[in-house]
Amino acid sequence: MIQYGLNRRNLDAVHVGGCWAARKSGRCRPATREQAVDALRQQVPACPHCRPDTALGLLD
Repeated sequence: MIQYGLNRRNLDAVHVGGCWAARKSGRCRPATREQAVDALRQQVPACPHCRPDTALGLLD
């Protein structure tokens, strides 16, 4: 999932699908694996709670 900013264009964070922080924010939209990886590679922060960068195999 990708969390969008208040203006709904900026990307604020990348989350794993079941992340509680993503559900709580209310500004997340589903994303494909490729979209999530691309966002992480473009320096969009990974959620510190669900660690999507680790789940996607970008960090070990």
